[in-house]
Amino acid sequence: MSSDQFTLSGGYVCEPLSAPASLAASITAAIDEPMVLKAKHYDTIKLSVDSAVVVNFGGVTNAHIVILKATGKVKLRVTSTDGATQALPFDTYLILMSQTVPITAIDLTRVAATDTDVMVFLGEKA
Repeated sequence: MSSDQFTLSGGYVCEPLSAPASLAASITAAIDEPMVLKAKHYDTIKLSVDSAVVVNFGGVTNAHIVILKATGKVKLRVTSTDGATQALPFDTYLILMSQTVPITAIDLTRVAATDTDVMVFLGEKA
């Protein structure tokens, strides 16, 4: 079985836009999150119905990394190995990483009558 090195890297910065910038706090943090994967799955899902669409995990059993990019607002429901189903809305990007509580099921629901594409990346920790 082959493995892949996944790395989420970069950072984020939040700086004030109003003057004087020297008096307002800014926030800067680096991101460097590596993980060796034993399985990965990539797909694009077209949400063309108003009911929930189940995400196919391909060869991934437990998703320790979930990255979604949507062209519109989407309601995400995830089930983890903890057993509880959680729901939240998102648009644009959603990144979820968990070392010890992987995601075992995902479904997606679009805004009614609004075609939406969602790019999906799932990774299972080795």
